[in-house]
Amino acid sequence: MIDVATARARAESLMTSECTVFASGDPVTDPVTFEVTYPKTTVWFGPCKVRPAGTQNNDIEVGQAERGEYDFVVSVPFSVANVVRGHRLTITSSPDLALAGRTLEVQAVAAGDFISARRLACTEVT
Repeated sequence: MIDVATARARAESLMTSECTVFASGDPVTDPVTFEVTYPKTTVWFGPCKVRPAGTQNNDIEVGQAERGEYDFVVSVPFSVANVVRGHRLTITSSPDLALAGRTLEVQAVAAGDFISARRLACTEVT
């Protein structure tokens, strides 16, 4: 049987992409152009693993509740505990060149005693 620390180390060894997670700050209006921008505050950056979630980004209604479906699942090291729903991440490098530069929004964050990585359910944003 494999212990949790070993499982987490193995999970991190598979993280061959890199990403930067950020939060949008309060809106700032340029006094000359009146353009509104949202400054980014970096929450975390480092290695990650990106895989397709296997579904499209559609909200479907199940009974009385909405259930979201996600484009990607991004795994980051288990020690990353400050990423929350609503944060965004940009994939800064990846062996899959089609992923580099994409920006995703975190819809859900996995937590648990025996998980090997922090898994982020994400939808792609433009």
